[in-house]
Formats: sequence, structure tokens, C-alpha cells
Amino acid sequence: MELNDRTKNILKAIINSYIQTAEPVGSRTVTKRYELGLSPATVRNIMADLEEMGFLAQPHTSAGRVPTDKAYRFYIDMLLEVKSLTVVEEHRIMNYPLPREDFSHLLQETTKLLSDVSHYVGVVMAPKPAETVYRHMEFVRLSGRRALVIFVSAAGIVHNRMVALDEDVTQGELDRASHFLNREMSGKSLGDIRARITSMMADDRDRFARLLSQLMKPGQAEPEGSAEGDGELFVGGLAEFFDMPDFRDMDKMKELFLAFEEKHRLVQLLDKVINADGVQVFIGSENPYFQVQGVSLVAARYRGEGNVVGTVGVIGPTRMPYNTVIPIVDCTAKVLGRLLGES
Repeated sequence: MELNDRTKNILKAIINSYIQTAEPVGSRTVTKRYELGLSPATVRNIMADLEEMGFLAQPHTSAGRVPTDKAYRFYIDMLLEVKSLTVVEEHRIMNYPLPREDFSHLLQETTKLLSDVSHYVGVVMAPKPAETVYRHMEFVRLSGRRALVIFVSAAGIVHNRMVALDEDVTQGELDRASHFLNREMSGKSLGDIRARITSMMADDRDRFARLLSQLMKPGQAEPEGSAEGDGELFVGGLAEFFDMPDFRDMDKMKELFLAFEEKHRLVQLLDKVINADGVQVFIGSENPYFQVQGVSLVAARYRGEGNVVGTVGVIGPTRMPYNTVIPIVDCTAKVLGRLLGES
């Protein structure tokens, strides 16, 4: 979009003012708060042009203007000057007491770190189970036709799940299954392991192959709360929304919380970040997954042992201060990746 420098400066001033105040911005506010060397009348005319081009909207007849999603996209792509973390922010992120003993606890605490530092909602997506490389598996017989499945990934991540079996099995049979998988499948992904087991099932009478298939069945061997093939999703700081003027409307708040309940949509959006470099920004109306008006996601992938393994992000109003949220997300992703590499 071709805008001259004067128009860009006015658009930037309006967005910065709206980010700070959450109040519609008028021409007099722009001329008083920013030294642009322009009269209110000139600014008013340019604002009218920006509204005609779809960058501004007028919520009420007598009110000022507010930026549209189109304006935020232009601002992020063309006008944004990302700040460095403050000494306080960097110290909090680098020294936050993230636990290393339990992987799920680590990811949940990372959402709290993101929320505490940004004052918005923190989200973290765990690695996709089907793409995770495993080094050890263990099966433990429980009461009834149930077994506890324990997976340890190459990065030291532990997944525990209970699975239902079609027939009674002994602990000896489960031990045989774990010894076979650890001997033949260590260093392979869950997807590769399932493909190998499927090829073994050509003879349906093979009880051992049937047992392996049940133990590794899609939808049962994934972590709690994740859909088949998805990474587990952790969310922290939802209460932050109650303090934001953007979400005081109860219908708006209801829409937002319903979107969080449909976690698979948010997982689909976070999944797009896995193959992207750097920090990505998604504005509500731009994506078909987590499409909530007035909400943006700032996200980045984290790596463990040199491989892309998951995503961290911050969700907040579209008027969030992107210049400070982006470095918070970037730094947190690097800290989480470093911790996984050390574990």
C-alpha cells in the first residue's frame, strides 16, 4: 500500500495513541500529542482519506477514529520499531523459576511467565507426538483391560497415558512389547513406529502385533487434552482479559472464552508458526482458525536439541504494544529452547 510519509506518520500516531488509551483518536489529539507540524484541519482531511482507504473506522458519529485490522497489519509490516527488552523484563525472563523435572509443568509455567511479563494471555504448544523422536518406552499393566504407556523422547520429555485394551494381557506380554519397541524402534518418530506396526499386522492372527497396535493407537497415545496429531496446548493468564477495556462487553468476553474452549482451532494457528522464521503476528480477522474480532496472537517457535519442537505466544487485544510484546515472545522462546537442550 503506497502512502506518503506524512500520511504514514499520522497513521502511526493514531495507532500509538489508541494502543496507549483504548479511546478513539481525533485530529486535535494527534496534533497536541505528536509534533507533526500540521494543523488539525489538515490532519482531519488525511484521517478522512485513511478511513476511505480502510485504515480507520469511526465507531460513533461524533467520535474519533480507531485503527482497523488492515491498519495494524500495515503498522506491523511497515511502521513498527521493535524495542529491546528492558533490564527488568530481560532479568525476569532469564531468571524465572521454570521447573525442569516435569515437562508439562515446565510448559504450564512458561505460559505464566509470558502472562506475567506481557500482562496478556500466554500460550504454549507442546511438540506433536507423531513427529517426536522417542528413545524409550515402557508399558505397565493396570487393573482391568488398561495399561499405562510411558514415552521418553530424545529430548528427555516424558509422556504418560492410560490406554484401553481389547483383551486381557499379562505384565510379561507388556514387557515383551516394550523390549521389542526399545530395541527396534528407538530413535524413530511415533508416526514411523505406527507405520511399522501396521505393516506387521498383515496377519491379523498375530496377537503380538495386535497388542502393539492397541498400545500405540492414535488418539490414545497422545498427551491428555490434545487431538490426534496435535501438540498439547497450555494456556495461562486468562484472567488478564477481565482488566482490559477492550473486553468489558459480556458478549465479547463470551465469544473469546468459547474460542479458547475450542483449543484445536488455536492449535491449528500455532502450528502455522512451526515452519516460519522469527516472531509471527496474527490479527483476528486475518486467519480462519482463531478468528476473534479485536484479538491478536504474537508467536514464535522454540527448538530443543536443534529441532523445531513447539510454539510459544501471547494473545491480547489488537491494540497491544507489539514493539514490546514481540521481544518478550522471542526471548521466552529462546529460553525455553535452551532449557530443553540442557535437560
